[in-house]
Amino acid sequence: MKQVSRNILISALTLAAINLPAATPAQTTLAIRGGLSRATLSGVPTEGVPESALKARTGLSVGASATIPVQDNFGLRLDGGYVQKGYRAEQQGLEANYYIDYIELSGLGAINLTPAGSPASADLFFGPSFAFKTACEASGTISLGGETSSFSETCGDDVSGIDLGITGGVGVGIPVSEQMTLSVDLRYTLGLLSIDETGEEDVKNRNLILQVGVGFPIGE
Repeated sequence: MKQVSRNILISALTLAAINLPAATPAQTTLAIRGGLSRATLSGVPTEGVPESALKARTGLSVGASATIPVQDNFGLRLDGGYVQKGYRAEQQGLEANYYIDYIELSGLGAINLTPAGSPASADLFFGPSFAFKTACEASGTISLGGETSSFSETCGDDVSGIDLGITGGVGVGIPVSEQMTLSVDLRYTLGLLSIDETGEEDVKNRNLILQVGVGFPIGE
């Protein structure tokens, strides 16, 4: 009887092992993303303007990334894209915009936080970012005595052409098929260098980005 029970148990375990899905090795994932950027500048000279008059600029952010598995739950995420930064100012009789656009590249360490058995995935990422200025403009309107005038000018060489920052964030992915995943990312970039080329002020970028996108695994 014991021999029969042991044979039945061995047969059951063998059958279960045969029918278990094979483990899928970690794959490199390519993703395209788009969303909104909410940017400010620290250290902006106010010259009598209250801090409450300084507002964030809401702009666009689009780009792509490649996440490469390295070991266990750790990977390398390479990002590149276009992002709009700067700030706005609003006070009685004055509306000003300071717009700076960048191509931004980052190399981030990504830690997979996905709980066992979860169909969705969660990642925490952190690392350096490098930005290259593509455009910069100051514009606005001034209303005095019932008359309104406008101004617009490029920043010229007063704003640095490059910026260095630290980026951190979290991303969530939801698979919709074996070949596509929907993702939502929230990331914050803290500028480390003053972008004021005149050396008179210590002005640094601050930027929060929310993006949605689609990802596609590649390779075996």
